[in-house]
Amino acid sequence: MDVGLNSEQLSLRDTVRDILRTECPPDAARQAMTDPERWRALWKTVVDLGWTELAAPGTGDYGPVELAVVLEECGAAIAPIPLLSSIGLAAGALRGAGLDAVLDDIAGGVVATLAVHARGSRLPGAPMTLRGGRLRGRAFAVPDLARSELLVTLARADTGTGTVVAVARCGNGVTVIAGESTDPTHPLADVEVDAEPVATAPVDIEAALSAPLVAAAADLVGVASAALHRSVEHAKSRRQFGTPIGAFQGIKHALADNYVGLERARSLTYAAAARLGDPATAPADAWTTAALAKAAAGDAAANCARTAVQVHGALGQTWEHDAHLYVRHAWQAAAMLGDSRALYHEVGRRFAGGAA
Repeated sequence: MDVGLNSEQLSLRDTVRDILRTECPPDAARQAMTDPERWRALWKTVVDLGWTELAAPGTGDYGPVELAVVLEECGAAIAPIPLLSSIGLAAGALRGAGLDAVLDDIAGGVVATLAVHARGSRLPGAPMTLRGGRLRGRAFAVPDLARSELLVTLARADTGTGTVVAVARCGNGVTVIAGESTDPTHPLADVEVDAEPVATAPVDIEAALSAPLVAAAADLVGVASAALHRSVEHAKSRRQFGTPIGAFQGIKHALADNYVGLERARSLTYAAAARLGDPATAPADAWTTAALAKAAAGDAAANCARTAVQVHGALGQTWEHDAHLYVRHAWQAAAMLGDSRALYHEVGRRFAGGAA
């Protein structure tokens, strides 16, 4: 399998990077921490550029790998927009379910999010029930819920179809319970649902979660890459005792370890994205590669962000420096859809039991 980017994908990456450099400097994330409406102007730009059309990759010239490219660059820019929650998480769970009308809405710029965490569960699942045509239940730590028009979730159905993906319109019957967020640029909230869904379809739970896991991994790879780049640049320019601090073992070894972790996560993420685009990939195999990618990316982002604070010293611990923006994003996103330890444990459990 060739997991390297081709010339068109590299061109897409460079284009997205250039646009974000202009439209989304780090100040955008800083402003979004205190201004809950700051994301709207950037979101309009993203929709006008057609990035949300990646909600249905494979229908045109773009597929899961191109989606990963865009989400990685948005993660690197710590863009305070609900692109990951809409086209990565919500649309990812819908792909293959036959709900094309909902995917078209998301592709057109309707903000959506995915609710798959039940109380006390570190791994995603089906937190809702669908009985008598009524969707009920409660989900926790739903990203960008306050900004969303559509809520996508997984539910256990009483119709004999097993697990279904269900879509509810935020409003009547969907109660948002705001809470504290590590990263205010992507506010988390709990949700209670007692509503009639606008669309449902039976799904394989592993197939429904594989694309969201890869999308979350791509975002985290971007965060790790940007944090590491800032650390390396500072280590080359900051001098102590007449020597760049990057020459000291305590710093250069940490940065080297970060680089290894980042490249491992990036390779796993793009391999998982490529497998998603291969119709011959079994759902269990797609889930395993996606889970490993997400686990590796979560570790890489957390480690790179932590090292960035350490390399910058006292400067990195101040509110005025951007290091805490990467730390916040890394910590919150690493826990999304399962933290690294929980995902590794589940992959190992399946392997030991013959299920992987």
